[in-house]
Amino acid sequence: MEKSPKILLLLTGGTIGSTVNDGCIDVDISRGADLLSLYKSQINSQIDFEVSRPFNILSENAEPKHWLQILKALETFNLENYTGVIIAHGSDTLPYTGAALCFGVDSPSIPIVLVAANYALGEECSNALVNFSASVDFICNQQLPGFYIIYQNSDGKVYAHLASRLLEADWLKNDFKSFGTPLGILDSRGLCSTPSPKNPSMLKLYNPCPDLVPWIKDFSNQVLGLRAYPGLNYRCIDLKAQSIKAVLHSLYHTGSGNVMGENGSSLLEFIKNNPQVKHYMISYKNRNGDLYASSHQLIAVGAIPLENISFEAAITKLNFAYNQSEFPPEEYMKREFFYEFLSDNIENGYVV
Repeated sequence: MEKSPKILLLLTGGTIGSTVNDGCIDVDISRGADLLSLYKSQINSQIDFEVSRPFNILSENAEPKHWLQILKALETFNLENYTGVIIAHGSDTLPYTGAALCFGVDSPSIPIVLVAANYALGEECSNALVNFSASVDFICNQQLPGFYIIYQNSDGKVYAHLASRLLEADWLKNDFKSFGTPLGILDSRGLCSTPSPKNPSMLKLYNPCPDLVPWIKDFSNQVLGLRAYPGLNYRCIDLKAQSIKAVLHSLYHTGSGNVMGENGSSLLEFIKNNPQVKHYMISYKNRNGDLYASSHQLIAVGAIPLENISFEAAITKLNFAYNQSEFPPEEYMKREFFYEFLSDNIENGYVV
C-alpha cells in the first residue's frame, strides 16, 4: 500500500492563525487546529501532518530574529522524512520571510511552501482554506523542490510564486504579485506554467543544484532601506551616529536618483557624506547598458548597483550578507541562491 503523504506544518500566527473579536483581529493559538480540522473534514483526511509552532505573532511584528527562529525550527527536523513543508504565515511580511528561506536553508529536495490568508479563517471571503488546500495539492502532486508561496488573488485564481520574488500585497485588494511574473497558476490540471523568459524552467526547478548556504548565528539590525521620493531629506538621517553597515536605496524605475537637490534632498551628497557605509542601489536592468547621468554620478562616488532584484529580496539578502562571515558582503550579494535575479534566458514552461 502506498504510504500517505507526510507534511511538516509550521505555525507562526498571522491572519491565517487569527480570530476576530469585537472588530479586533489577533492571533489565536487554537486556529491551527481549526485549520487542520476543517481541511481534513472538507478536503482530505489522508494527509499526515506533523505540527510545530516556532512562534505565534501577527506578521507585522516579525523581525529578522523570527526568520532565524523558523530556520532553527526547520533544522530540528530531517526534511527527507517529509513530502513537503508548509509554513503558515501572516501576509504583511510574507515576501521577506519567503526570501529569508531562500537565503537561509540549504537547497531542499522537497517543496517548502509559505501560505497566508487575506481574512481570518471562517470570515466571509477568506481564502485561508483555499490557500492551504492548494499548498497541500502543490506539495503532493507537483513535488517541486524549492521555496514557493501559494496564494489566491481577488480574481479567484490561485498563483504559485517563487518565494524569492514575491512583492508586498497591494493595499486595496490584498493581492500578491511576483517581481517579473508568477511561476504559474494552480487549477484542476495542476501547475499551469506559462513560458516566460524571466522564470526558470521546470527542468531546472526539478533538478536543483546542491547548495549549502552560509551559516547565520544572529542578525545585528545594521542594514537600512530607503525608498526614493521627491523631497526626501537625507540630512535627517544621521548614519554616523548609528551602527549601520549598509544602506539599500530603492531608486526610481530607471535606476535614477536625485543628484541636484538642495536642502538635503541630494542622494549624491548623502553618499559622499557617508563613505563609511556601503550604499547599494536597486533596481537596474543592465548596469553595463545605457544609464541616466544621475546613475553614472552615483556609481562614480561608490554606490553599488544591483540588477534585476526586488526591494523585498534585496533588503532581506543584505541582512544575510552582513551577518555571515563566509563571503565578503559584496560577493555574497552577487551570488544567486534561488532565482532572486530575473533571467533573460528564454525557458519553456508547460503544464505539469
